[in-house]
Amino acid sequence: MTLSDITLPVTYDWGREHALLFSPQLAQRLAELHAEYGRPDCIAMPRALADGRLMLSADILTAVEPGGWLHEMWIHADMEVLLPSVEVVPIAEALALMPQPQEP
Repeated sequence: MTLSDITLPVTYDWGREHALLFSPQLAQRLAELHAEYGRPDCIAMPRALADGRLMLSADILTAVEPGGWLHEMWIHADMEVLLPSVEVVPIAEALALMPQPQEP
């Protein structure tokens, strides 16, 4: 499932049960949008996954609604690129992709 398949708004509880997975290139573009339209006191920090993608909890989608701290960034994003480029998975599936600590 991708962001194209999601109907906004989402609830915080739904968001906490899901994760958003995306490429470093998309993360770079989102960082550029945040620098231009975001709030400097609220910065999303994605986690790196073992397969090279990045992850955020999907509860961040609650911040893209009008009045949310990511709304201005969201409305300026290219939705034709963004929506199909972000995979939405259960949080457990995303956590399984986190790098595992190396044994000594």
